[in-house]
Amino acid sequence: MVEKKQVQKINDYVWGIPVSARGDMRVPARIWATEEMLDEMARDQTLVQAMNVATLPGIQKVSLVMPDGHEGYGFPIGGVAGMQYPDGVISPGGIGFDINYGVRLLRARLSFDEVKMRLGDLGTAIFREVPSGVGRGGRLELTEGEFDRVFREGARWMIEKGYGKAGDHEYLEARGSLEDADPSRVSRRARDRGRDQLGTMGAGNHFVEVERVDEIFDAPAAQRSVFSKIRSR
Repeated sequence: MVEKKQVQKINDYVWGIPVSARGDMRVPARIWATEEMLDEMARDQTLVQAMNVATLPGIQKVSLVMPDGHEGYGFPIGGVAGMQYPDGVISPGGIGFDINYGVRLLRARLSFDEVKMRLGDLGTAIFREVPSGVGRGGRLELTEGEFDRVFREGARWMIEKGYGKAGDHEYLEARGSLEDADPSRVSRRARDRGRDQLGTMGAGNHFVEVERVDEIFDAPAAQRSVFSKIRSR
């Protein structure tokens, strides 16, 4: 565990752990969090893992922890670090075990006043319609050939099958698929583990949420934002 006295307050939302906190640290750690969030991180191994990352060969400047930081596998979840090529390391824990984890924003046509009295019903409907959790099982039953097409075509396959609208892939990284995707490079074990979660939200800290924008702090920036270009749905 990291003692609170080892963490230095830089401002109300940024905290630091200096290299003097542990003899093997090559760079300091920086944590973006409120004090309450920092206290939560200190209850598990998040801050220790941030210090561990600071010991890695080739690390540049600082070991970073974002506000969603929590205990992970080697790296803290929400941890970020830059490594110098060619001497720096590649860390599977830093890349993450749910690689290709993404975020999608959909703008609703409904106003808050239209849904505020039915938020419970909305939450129940989302829970019913979006499978989630390890081993819960998706609703897609695919042949091996179809499964290979999902590997290669990604979002385009989903749109073709009616799970998205034409043009949806234009808003995704790499337009929803990678040119060099090769299903033959994926092991049988990985295929079997992934098949049951295809078409689900997955597990862990994966989530669907409904949010309301109730205050805009910088209107010109909001108008320039990519979010302002997303078509209403």
